[in-house]
Amino acid sequence: MAVGAVIKDGQITNLESAMSKDQKSSSSTVDKDQFMNLLVAQMKYQDPMEPTSNTEYISQYATFSELEQMQNMSKSLELSRASELVGKVVVINPTEDNMLTSPLEGQVDKVYYSNNKAYIEVAGRTFSAGDVSEVMSDDYSDAKRLIEAWGEEVDKLPNINEIGTDKASAVNTLYSTYDAMSDETRAMIDPAYVTAIRQYKNRIDELLALEAENQKNLEESETAEEIAAAAETAAETVTAAEEGTAVETAAQETAETQDAAADDVKAAENAAASGVVTPKDDE
Repeated sequence: MAVGAVIKDGQITNLESAMSKDQKSSSSTVDKDQFMNLLVAQMKYQDPMEPTSNTEYISQYATFSELEQMQNMSKSLELSRASELVGKVVVINPTEDNMLTSPLEGQVDKVYYSNNKAYIEVAGRTFSAGDVSEVMSDDYSDAKRLIEAWGEEVDKLPNINEIGTDKASAVNTLYSTYDAMSDETRAMIDPAYVTAIRQYKNRIDELLALEAENQKNLEESETAEEIAAAAETAAETVTAAEEGTAVETAAQETAETQDAAADDVKAAENAAASGVVTPKDDE
């Protein structure tokens, strides 16, 4: 692409105007082709009476080449760094281009490249990798995901005034998970959630204690009833035994009386047979 320039005393005086508006909007630097065109223009329109030395041209070209290498290296590093952002939690700063009104924190889902520039996708939106102001560590990302999942489970719990012991397992699991978190992770949790899980834990403990007390009272009541029933059964058994003994005694006495009467009759019969008069016969 040809570039026009105004040369005065062997120097370019309208470098900015020599670049088109499109070039300005797309890049604030001069690429290698542009530099060579400007260098040729400088040589072409230099003052023939005071020409620029070859050494100076070489020096300019060497300086530009060095700068170009540094720029290329910077771009390569930028692209390399961008590729390492996938899966990381980053903070995107607001700029005129990305239309953000406040910093956006989110996980990088994808990185792609266009025109030697790296772009990242966060929360379904595309941003320049240069808009990233913070990159969180893997530990931070893991902790954040854990907190989000934990918070979602806390949100599923019923109202604390309506909760029952059927949710004891869920509440105890959530509280144990919170208790096992590191101090750094717990510090990241919304204080409202911390207060909520502690209140749920206390409420469940109260309900379980009340349920245990009621069960104990019920068991004690059932035991007392069983003891009373057993005592009544024992009393009835004793009474029946006593009644049985009395009947047996009466029967025995009756049998003895009958035996005595039989003996008397037999004695009388023997006496009559031997001619002995009994007192009864004498009467």
